[in-house]
Amino acid sequence: MFVVIEGPNGAGKTSLIKKIESKGCKTLSSPNGTPLAKMLRPACRGTEPWEDIDKTIQFMLFSAARFDEYIRLVHGKDGIVVADRWWTSTYVYQCVLQGLSVNFLEYTVHPEEKIDLVIVLDGDDDVLLERVNAERAVNDSHGRCTWTKDDSIQRKLMSIYRKELVQYLKTKNIAVEVIDTSTLSQDEVLEKAIALIEAKNNVIDKHIEVTGDSKEIPFDFKCQHVHETGGQ
Repeated sequence: MFVVIEGPNGAGKTSLIKKIESKGCKTLSSPNGTPLAKMLRPACRGTEPWEDIDKTIQFMLFSAARFDEYIRLVHGKDGIVVADRWWTSTYVYQCVLQGLSVNFLEYTVHPEEKIDLVIVLDGDDDVLLERVNAERAVNDSHGRCTWTKDDSIQRKLMSIYRKELVQYLKTKNIAVEVIDTSTLSQDEVLEKAIALIEAKNNVIDKHIEVTGDSKEIPFDFKCQHVHETGGQ
């Protein structure tokens, strides 16, 4: 089972992934999960010295990094793998925000690159911005990339995550759930996320019992971890 945690900066993705990892589950953050992804990450994010990188080249680098992560860390793995961002963020940042073709994105997604569940972390815009600014007071590079240099763009991204992304996933019959983290503690967010993953895994288990077409195992968080910190 492959689960993707999504949402704008400040929603709590990194904190949730760390909590899930602490339970022993396999996790990864994209693009940062493999040596190739690590090498491509600065150009993918448009940080120095890649601030003027062409958006189409940037898109293709994201796709290359993600597919390498999929082959090495997701494909054929037993149990549950949870990713912090996936092509879902490429859809938000580069297709909706920057205007690149959704067909272009879909062409780069391998037919076997199936997402079983997307959990979108959301929240009140002002709350999310306050969290980002608080974190940047400690770590100035936190969440900084081509697209998050000012509050207006971040607010636009928040809107895309809660509207366009959710709608798009539904048109593709990809299960998507939203957690409003505005007033929740990290442990409360973890509890809700675990409940959603368990519920989806139970559905998959029942499907397996009928069809016998997969080897998914029960959700118990007793998994080897392969986490690397980072995100889009």
